[in-house]
Amino acid sequence: MVKASLRTIDGQEYDIVDERRSVECFRCGICCMGYHPQLSETEVERMAGHLGISSHDFIAKYVQVTQIGYLLRQTKTGCVFLTWENETKSLCSVHPFRPDACRNWEPTLFRRECKAGLTKIQKDHGIMLVGEIYDTEEQLERFYAALQQDNALRF
Repeated sequence: MVKASLRTIDGQEYDIVDERRSVECFRCGICCMGYHPQLSETEVERMAGHLGISSHDFIAKYVQVTQIGYLLRQTKTGCVFLTWENETKSLCSVHPFRPDACRNWEPTLFRRECKAGLTKIQKDHGIMLVGEIYDTEEQLERFYAALQQDNALRF
């Protein structure tokens, strides 16, 4: 299991690895709007290289330098690399070479961000939260197994 965390600008740290089964990302963008992923110098160099700019220019344009290190800059709408498809589905413009903190993020139906994402989707599409559907841990585990089996059958 990969151990990683995200740290907010005020110094709060959140683990981004969950021992429960992950689900397909809902592309709600909530995690990309709420966190400033921390970057190592190696990640800065790697991302700058993929963007075809110098590390210095990458830092100047996309990074907030803080006491805790390099953090991806945020705009009013979230991460500087967050874009939107039809104003409803989030897209990461650097997804193939995104930071490790983002790469290691595993969406689950137990994360508050993912629950908020489902709530956001529910308002638009009538989807219910898993907590409104299932009462027990056993029911939730069967749901996860079904999701994984369904996903395997599609691909």
